[in-house]
Amino acid sequence: MLRRKAYDKLLEWKSRDHKCLLVKGQRQVGKTYIIERFAKDNYKHVIRTNLAEDEKMRKVFDGNLDVDTIIRGMMLYRNPEDFVPGSTLIFLDEIQECPRARSALKAFSIDGRYDVIASGSLLGVVGMWQTDGKIPPLLPVGYEEHLTMYSLDFEEFLWARGITEESVNIVKNCIRERLPIDGAMLNAFSTAFRDYMIVGGMPAAVASFAQEKNYAAPGKIITEILETCKNDINRYNTKRESIKTIECFDSIPAQLAQSNKKFTYSRLSGEGARASAEKYMENLLWIKNAGYGNFCYGLRQPTHPVEGQVDRNSFKVYLSDTGMLSHMMGQNAIRAIYEGDTAYNMGAVVENVVAECLMKCGYPPRYYRKSSGPARMEIDFILKFYKDIVAVEVKSGKNRDAPSLWKIAEHFDIGRRIMFADSNISVDAEGIETYPLFAAAFADCLEPRWEMPQF
Repeated sequence: MLRRKAYDKLLEWKSRDHKCLLVKGQRQVGKTYIIERFAKDNYKHVIRTNLAEDEKMRKVFDGNLDVDTIIRGMMLYRNPEDFVPGSTLIFLDEIQECPRARSALKAFSIDGRYDVIASGSLLGVVGMWQTDGKIPPLLPVGYEEHLTMYSLDFEEFLWARGITEESVNIVKNCIRERLPIDGAMLNAFSTAFRDYMIVGGMPAAVASFAQEKNYAAPGKIITEILETCKNDINRYNTKRESIKTIECFDSIPAQLAQSNKKFTYSRLSGEGARASAEKYMENLLWIKNAGYGNFCYGLRQPTHPVEGQVDRNSFKVYLSDTGMLSHMMGQNAIRAIYEGDTAYNMGAVVENVVAECLMKCGYPPRYYRKSSGPARMEIDFILKFYKDIVAVEVKSGKNRDAPSLWKIAEHFDIGRRIMFADSNISVDAEGIETYPLFAAAFADCLEPRWEMPQF
């Protein structure tokens, strides 16, 4: 049984006044499992339906979308005694297959007699290329709460490996206080992080790795997950768009292997940049909206407000789960990660896992690149902490030279400069902070604690 942080978030949702909850995330990250476990532990009555499989339940939402009408329809196919106001959870799984069911969340939120959790894997892409001329049902804007689930983060991976919470807290405190980590503990966490880069965080792969203690079994699972991704692409795209979307998906490892990791459309078609962007832009957005890709947008300048400087036409695309990327890159890449072979081009995998960790911690990464002039530089990631703009460099090898990290402070008001590397924690005379690679998974420990002012 894998321990997931999402369970605690579900408990928090239940403990207060709430609206219907929509749990989102890419397929196979454990949404259904954690909701069912939460429902079993916390409700006397549970009504669960998979709207992708249950045609009769889908038809319940064809009529009026008031709560009494919907409940009467559901009672025809479920035990009527399970519909008890105040102690019943209705779980609508795969809600993307029934848009009117999602519209009904507004009525349930207003009514309040029943708790409702809905989940969906491809909510951002269903109907993206709709050609039937039908007007899609209205979304219940303002009447649903959202929870995005990802594959296991590194801390959850450590729990699955049997690493004690006490050990994790010791490491977190070292990161928070900028203190070196004990050598044995540093080695144990660094080794586990290499495993995380290989296995990734998809629950089935992690559970298999925890049980089998080898990479073969989870490798087969990851291969199947990659095939599922392509099946989804084929199912939710037209034939023409499927080919282009798979082409974009398959190109991500090669895009990240370049010294300039910016996603370049012309690498796909060999045509000019504008023609290539027009041809593939929507396909790439499909990958993003399906949850398979983390987009890291470039900044015109690393200045406040950061989001006001975002250039939506310049971006890097990382896979949402690094285990998937490692297996797409092949056995040589996996072997290099395992051996810590810095001679092999590990930059793509290491940068991907840092981006993944930052994203899961709630810090959508940006980057900055200036290709000419005296201020020429490239910063892997730009983060926004409470008050500071933070420049981040990622080092996959032994070389610790970071000229861009030194230069950026000369041209911009950068609050902090951070390097993630195969190293312990230290701060040099220039104020540059160095942390082990796995510290990216605890990025919230890097940001000073602050309290919301009282008004």
